[in-house]
Amino acid sequence: MAVIPFKQTVIRVRKEGDEWEGTQTDDRVELKCRVDEGTKLVRSLSGSNGVQNNTASEVVSIADIYFDKLADIRLTDVLEYTNELGITRTYPPLTIEIKRSISGKPILTVVSV
Repeated sequence: MAVIPFKQTVIRVRKEGDEWEGTQTDDRVELKCRVDEGTKLVRSLSGSNGVQNNTASEVVSIADIYFDKLADIRLTDVLEYTNELGITRTYPPLTIEIKRSISGKPILTVVSV
């Protein structure tokens, strides 16, 4: 049983293949979720020149997307969300947080976009 109701959906778009060889394709998967829109300040990783050069920066998140259990979401994915007004927005994930039960099992994935 889900912790919260998941009555909305997003489409996870993941690039696969090689852009230089012309074999790049979009893997599109629809996932049930709950989207809570609202702005907040989150810490995001910036700079990927090496482990020593990674720094955290504060960015504004405009929505939190909740997925049941452990969702297959990566920071390189793109999430497409269509709201109740029919407006489609595309979001890159800023942070991915896994909430776990006392026994250590994942119960919720929270993605800030």
